[in-house]
Amino acid sequence: MDKRTVIAVVLAVVVIVGSMIVQQVFFASDEKTPAQTTQSTADKVPEPVTEEQPAEEAEPAVEEQQPGAQEGDAEELAATNDQQIEEQNFTIETDIFRIGFTNRGGQITSIELKEYTNTDGSPVEMIFSQEAGVDPFSIHFGDADAPAVDALFRVERSLVGPGVTFSRIFRSRSGIPFTLKKSYLLQPRDYMIELQVSIENSVNEYPDLNYNGYAYTLGFGPQIGPEFEKLDRRNEFREYLYFADGKKQSMRLKKETKQINTRVTWAAISGKYFAVIAVPDATQYLITYDTRQMEGVNEQSSFYFSRPEIKSSKNTDVFRFYLGPKKLDVLKSYNDPEKNTYNLADMNFDKIATRNVMIGWLVEILKFFLELFHRVIPNYGVAIILVTVLLKVLLFPLTRKSYESTARMQSLQPKMTELREKYKNNTQKLNQEMAAMYKKEGVSPLGGCLPMLLQFPILIAFYSLLNTHFALRGAVFIPGWINDLSVPEAVITFSPINITRNFQFDAIRALPFIMLVTTFLSSKLMQSPSTDASGRNMKMMTYMMPIMFFFILYNMPSGLLLYWTMQNIFTVAQQWYINHRRQKKNAGGSPGPGPIRKKK
Repeated sequence: MDKRTVIAVVLAVVVIVGSMIVQQVFFASDEKTPAQTTQSTADKVPEPVTEEQPAEEAEPAVEEQQPGAQEGDAEELAATNDQQIEEQNFTIETDIFRIGFTNRGGQITSIELKEYTNTDGSPVEMIFSQEAGVDPFSIHFGDADAPAVDALFRVERSLVGPGVTFSRIFRSRSGIPFTLKKSYLLQPRDYMIELQVSIENSVNEYPDLNYNGYAYTLGFGPQIGPEFEKLDRRNEFREYLYFADGKKQSMRLKKETKQINTRVTWAAISGKYFAVIAVPDATQYLITYDTRQMEGVNEQSSFYFSRPEIKSSKNTDVFRFYLGPKKLDVLKSYNDPEKNTYNLADMNFDKIATRNVMIGWLVEILKFFLELFHRVIPNYGVAIILVTVLLKVLLFPLTRKSYESTARMQSLQPKMTELREKYKNNTQKLNQEMAAMYKKEGVSPLGGCLPMLLQFPILIAFYSLLNTHFALRGAVFIPGWINDLSVPEAVITFSPINITRNFQFDAIRALPFIMLVTTFLSSKLMQSPSTDASGRNMKMMTYMMPIMFFFILYNMPSGLLLYWTMQNIFTVAQQWYINHRRQKKNAGGSPGPGPIRKKK
């Protein structure tokens, strides 16, 4: 096999491996696996009876709410309990939130972020329940598989600030009465909600709440907002994270449950631009992440905190939930107690906005220059173009050297053909002579491949930046065409057509076709004029690469397509400039298309 064929094969392997990496990053498979079948806690132990406790055991507040209750009226009170408590749905607003509450289970039904909107102008909704019939902040007596408590609670609105307390008296399976309270505390200018879960017994005896070692479980699910069509890792994704022992840990879940039985600083479900971060108290909870298929919701992303058995007559657990944007300045405010109303310090929430990838340093460099250019010209599309120009200028010496190496390889074609003919029956000798010629002429067979290889990490870094940098959400480049650089642009949209499992055709997009043409021109200018087998292989790659990138990038964010298209245009301009200078120098009598040397 001659050298040029080897080069073509190596180049093909590099492109194929690179495309596989891109495929893995961009089109991560999300195959559905059967839901795990676990025996429900309700099948193992009896569900707590939601009866009203006898009058002599009731707290004064309960007696006031039920006037005339006597000792012998316990059974009647139990039967009419839910009739005496009317179902209530109400809203509490802060400067940050508009929160919908229900006394059915004392849960939250809606959390709207007043400072952020969707493309239609509506507020971003952080709760995405669809028709699951489950709301966040649910209480389950037992572990995560126990049914959620859906009894009606009494409501007491806070008089000192935004907040509400839900309370209800239950009786454990051994007959011990206890009061369950859920108190929500809000701050006017904070993305955090504090929830206090209290279990109290007025007769100084701890309730018999031990279901396989757990008293109760606090759940958040079945999904975080805002609304989405599919978790395709392009328009939306989910990451399951927790922070323990000073390190961020991440997990991959595919329609399954995973548990953490260690003390954590926080646990989180993170989306593309928004996240829910739960901060439990010092109790060592069993944390369960659940992505199994759930009826009534397309995708489940829930997590649960199971509390060990309570061995006191009065107990209060404190949970805090951050529900907001993945903006670094907001997340970092929880590292400084003077910058958040809960006086939290060193929480490291900002770790969820950074991804543990090998090219994370490159992402940070691109972000720095992107923000720098955006401050000069407040348009992120223009900023992406300026970053592309900067990259081409910085890499120009290397690119020019690569082009010159390609030109030198072309000038050596007659000698290479002569050597192949001379040593056609001695492959070992041919390779030795070829290597000696390359060394003597100062060229490398792979010199022309380097600029192409450099584009892969930059491409992946740009994709990661578009998926993590909150400022790019809804960033407009050209109004009416590219209205959001973080999602694909579209000229015409229609009903989706599934071409393959990973490729869906649902719109005519202009940028991918412009990219196709510019990629072809860029590859064409790099093509060797050789007519041998290696030249034909290179010519085949000239046509294969643009088509391959067309399908890989077709449904990618428009900001990524803008970068790739502009770098192709600048590459064509650079190649034209180098060719023009070489032709001009050759016309002046210089021997052959050798390297361009600077004038002293």
